[in-house]
Amino acid sequence: MAARDTITGATGPTVRYFFVVARDRPDILARVTERLQGDARIDVIVDRRCCERRTSVASRAVDRRRAERRRPTTPWDDLSVYPTLVARQRVESYAELHQRVLAGARESNALRDDAGRLRAENDRLRHEVERLAAELHMLRAADATFRKDAAAILAQAEQSVGALIARFEALMHAQERDPAGRG
Repeated sequence: MAARDTITGATGPTVRYFFVVARDRPDILARVTERLQGDARIDVIVDRRCCERRTSVASRAVDRRRAERRRPTTPWDDLSVYPTLVARQRVESYAELHQRVLAGARESNALRDDAGRLRAENDRLRHEVERLAAELHMLRAADATFRKDAAAILAQAEQSVGALIARFEALMHAQERDPAGRG
């Protein structure tokens, strides 16, 4: 991520810092936290170290190293001298960045494959919806024809039933006039 440094004006990757405050100075911690609250590049933390990690004075085995491996503490790094310390956060190595790029490329390829599969599925579903819409249109047309034919058949049935009723009534009237059936 490239950003413009507000202090130097240089453009490059964003640098992040730890602002470490001695654990026995909560007053400084409160002021620094308040003042640096909006700066995303700086994380304000309390020194977690409570004592020397190496407790034994005598070494356990003969050490092949000729010099002390630990970096000598300078007054600037000693929180007992100065209650605050600014340290740059660890920067990823080339190998770590390369691994992240490869992982991003693999994820990108997987997403591209997923997008291709989803596009094909979308096309298949679109064709299925078009087929179903055409089938629905045909069924509506068939339903309209069926209703029209049913209405015509019902009208014809009504006429036939009406004619039968009229004939039945005529026969009934005729029988009432001639109960003996002479005529």
